[in-house]
Amino acid sequence: MNGNLMYEMARQRIAEQQRAARLASEAREMRSAARRRQPRETVAVPAIPDFAHEMFTSAQEAVPEPRREAAGGRHARSGG
Repeated sequence: MNGNLMYEMARQRIAEQQRAARLASEAREMRSAARRRQPRETVAVPAIPDFAHEMFTSAQEAVPEPRREAAGGRHARSGG
């Protein structure tokens, strides 16, 4: 291979690598700026009880009582 041709190929390869590095650096800067613009989301994590009976008492408080339905109507129970 001609020495001048090898030199030109090496110069082109170096230029391409530098261009790729510059683009990667710009992309990192853009992602970093985007992260700074967006506020962090707060994540609501449910409290984990220490003991099993605490877990069941909190679950009972969360469940509503059954509805009392008026007697009569389409699905009336017999004998009541």
